[in-house]
Amino acid sequence: MTDKNQTPDRAGSYDADGLDVPTYHKDTHAAGPAPRAPGAGSTPLGAQDTGAQETTQFERPSGGLFSRPGRAAPQEIKPSQATPPVQPTYTEQDYQAAPATGTHETVAYGNPPAQPVAAAAPVVAEPVAVPADYAAPVDVEDAAHPDHRRGTIDFGLLIIRLLLSGWLILEAVGTFFRLGGNPGLSGLELDYANYLAPTGLSVIVPSMQLAAGVFLLLGLITPLFAMVATIATSFTALHALTTSGAGPNIFAWPEAVWLSIVLLGISLALQFTGPGFISLDYGRSWARRPLVSSWIFVLLAVAGGVALWWFGAGLNPFA
Repeated sequence: MTDKNQTPDRAGSYDADGLDVPTYHKDTHAAGPAPRAPGAGSTPLGAQDTGAQETTQFERPSGGLFSRPGRAAPQEIKPSQATPPVQPTYTEQDYQAAPATGTHETVAYGNPPAQPVAAAAPVVAEPVAVPADYAAPVDVEDAAHPDHRRGTIDFGLLIIRLLLSGWLILEAVGTFFRLGGNPGLSGLELDYANYLAPTGLSVIVPSMQLAAGVFLLLGLITPLFAMVATIATSFTALHALTTSGAGPNIFAWPEAVWLSIVLLGISLALQFTGPGFISLDYGRSWARRPLVSSWIFVLLAVAGGVALWWFGAGLNPFA
């Protein structure tokens, strides 16, 4: 296949049996080609130029494609001979169930017939008795991470402590150093002249006021010195009530009595609230949440105030 200008012959439209194999020949314009005889294997170049499209390598069967053994000749079907498909017709009775002619029961072989199941009675939950010592479960995560946010309560407790401690300190310092027209220890002893121990009371009462005022101002050992402040303010309230002569008529009580009662209530409140975090007791348990210790110190304060008045004054303030 080294020759140039090789041209395949062209098969005609009648070669439908696939038996024609195109062959190649040298170009007729090449040097020294021999003319092909009619009936040779390929179509000569002259036939291509004149429009002949027949390939003569193999002879065409006389009967066509379907004349070969095993091939059936085609038959032409006319439109009039075609039979249309028959569509099945359905009636309303085809979709209706057949009427029951009797009682039919299907029983599986080898299995007993199914018994009717009665409806189950409703289940009523019985009340569970809770023991008296039952404690609700505690969330471990909440216990491990308690919420210590207190808002502005610590600042409010600081203001209360400042007011109570300021009054106690000023009252004691004025008595010891005779400041602001205060007659001092001698003048306080004259005020207690009608009591059983005027000299001792004139020293004990201002000393308690000074100690309670300083420690409450610092917020240090608050439960103990709140108890001391309760004893001192209760004694001054009873003393103001005795000297006023108003007796049990609360509408006739002077301002000195009400001031001592208000200070007494503040000292009792500090026992239950604690000093707050703005204090030197911020690391103590009573600074956050006083519990049983508050009631203990309150009872001790009541007992101390009664004892101081009973053994120091010995008078009935309501008489």
